[in-house]
Amino acid sequence: MMLDPLQYCKTVTDAHRKGLGQFFTHARVAEFMIKWALGSGIKELYDPAFGLGAFRPKENGVAFSASEIDPVALNYCREKAATNLPFVIQEDYLSSWGKSHSNIVCNPPYMRFQKFLNRGSVLLDFTKHLNFSLSGYTNTASAFLLKSLSELDGRGRLCYIMPLEFLNTGYGTSVKRRLLEGHHLAGIISLECEKEVFPDATTSVGILLYDSSVIHSKVAFHSLKSLHELESFDSLPPVTEIKVNELDPKAKWLPHFKTIKVTFNREQMVPLDYYGRFSRGIATGANEFFVLSQSKAENLGLPSKECQPCITRSSQISRPIISDKDVSAMLDADIPALLFSANGYPSTEAIKYIKHGESLGYHQRFLTKHRSPWYKTEKRTPSPLLLGVFSRGGYKIILNRSNALNLTCYHGFQPNLFGLNYVSHLFLYFLSQAGREIIGLSMRTYGDALDKFEPNDLNNALVPMPQSFDTISEEEVAFGLHLVTSEGILPDALEVKFSEINKSPTGN
Repeated sequence: MMLDPLQYCKTVTDAHRKGLGQFFTHARVAEFMIKWALGSGIKELYDPAFGLGAFRPKENGVAFSASEIDPVALNYCREKAATNLPFVIQEDYLSSWGKSHSNIVCNPPYMRFQKFLNRGSVLLDFTKHLNFSLSGYTNTASAFLLKSLSELDGRGRLCYIMPLEFLNTGYGTSVKRRLLEGHHLAGIISLECEKEVFPDATTSVGILLYDSSVIHSKVAFHSLKSLHELESFDSLPPVTEIKVNELDPKAKWLPHFKTIKVTFNREQMVPLDYYGRFSRGIATGANEFFVLSQSKAENLGLPSKECQPCITRSSQISRPIISDKDVSAMLDADIPALLFSANGYPSTEAIKYIKHGESLGYHQRFLTKHRSPWYKTEKRTPSPLLLGVFSRGGYKIILNRSNALNLTCYHGFQPNLFGLNYVSHLFLYFLSQAGREIIGLSMRTYGDALDKFEPNDLNNALVPMPQSFDTISEEEVAFGLHLVTSEGILPDALEVKFSEINKSPTGN
């Protein structure tokens, strides 16, 4: 029955769709999911998020039922289908409890749980009905999944298409733990053709295959390049199969979809937070106000103590090592690389600029209105290591030898007292191919080949232990930094050493 999403989108605003996390299922995907779910042999199917009816089976004799929260979408379907759709209940699925189903198939809403209207009551309901504390960082799709898993009657299957970011996140640990209970998770399909599936969604996409009537000893991880591969899915070998007992819910699962496995010797590695911690950059809440060029600061008459050198955009750094000379060159070129920071007692010129900002409403922005005073910026010291938050085809690591601060385009690493002696070692390791393979395991993968790091993901990433770093002499470190500065590459000898540190005789 599925109606044309393009025609529907012409009848509603983008704000309406985004407010409800509406991304409509591709017909080929829906056909595959329905077929897999009904493979249980039970002719019943329930869809918790009906939308435009993508999962209503064409096959006769299937008892179909659904829920839908959006009256606009539901009325649209009723008008186009010229029927009242008695099998669909208009309700908030996350607030409706006490039901069970044999087969469930769903494309849940795609949005952050923080934006969900009934978030508070949903959190309470999960605690009440499932004795489960739902993390506030959980996305709505994962909340739908957890609820649906609790509603299976043990006779059939569940098939969900949803973002796969939870496989690499902290909140995803509890979701993965629930998926592993009872050994019913059959497999996960990563759809690398996410733009073909959801053209407007910037997120990784996958299909979960869960059979509540069968006990599986292994979980199959599949990666499909095209939706056409769904037609021959049964004959396609998985990228890998991992025993359920060997799947750690605390570990990151996205690497299981990669055909090339990264091996390393865990006995020679420690979490990065052994040396210090990454944290996000400074969030101003109004870069248009806080970020200044040298000429603008001079025209405003602002004293230098209220304008701190700051990396405000990722593109401002093109070299892996930067110094105060590089920052001065940016300022001389009038690149906006100053942060207005009038903490304490603002100068007369700063007070004038602050009042000007208030006249433009900057003090009423989301972040600024929660600060007192609103123009006060976060107090930070320059970070010796900077790592780009977003990347395509490999992350960006910077050795910061300048006094420049950084905004949220970079995460900044602050070493502890012990880690002060290993900043250069860490930088060179991050820069190496061996390091990129290990650190890359901590990335979150989104749509359109976009990767993202979160500070805690980085802090838990594995790096060589001090004894391993100590095998590299000061002369080798100095030469490595010299070659990176002059030619932008790492010496072959260091590449080999880091590779040897990573090697694992058992392939852990």
